[in-house]
Amino acid sequence: TKSRARDCECRDFDNTIDALANFPGDDADTVYLDIKRMRRWPKVQVQVEYPPAQCAEGVDNVRKIELFAGENLKRALQNRGIIMDDPGAPKCDYCGSNACYVSISKGKALLNPMGTTEEKLMKLNKDCRLSCKTTVGYNMQEGDLKLRVNLSQW
Repeated sequence: TKSRARDCECRDFDNTIDALANFPGDDADTVYLDIKRMRRWPKVQVQVEYPPAQCAEGVDNVRKIELFAGENLKRALQNRGIIMDDPGAPKCDYCGSNACYVSISKGKALLNPMGTTEEKLMKLNKDCRLSCKTTVGYNMQEGDLKLRVNLSQW
């Protein structure tokens, strides 16, 4: 009996399926599959809008990215190349950055609840969040999120 193995351990759902789909073909009559804890990680589709003044002429000021549920919003945006640079914004009390404030126009239910301090800071603008204190896909939810960055330049 021929035996061939494909390591699928510690992969997410999509990469596991990809590895199995690309299993080299042979004339085996039977394939045995041993799966240990496989789960598809929920994803959040995010539409990020930059101020038009920050984009070159003819360049779209909207970028679409995909984040995994449970990711910190600020780190996730920065890791995917979203430039958060807002010199006119106030410094964040948590991370010290002036690019932490984002405006959420769709998908607020996908975010973790605000803490007491964040609620007080955002009292005047309920659509804003501190990206350094925000988790996307709260409670493993999927969905669409629409936000604006660099708010003082709008």
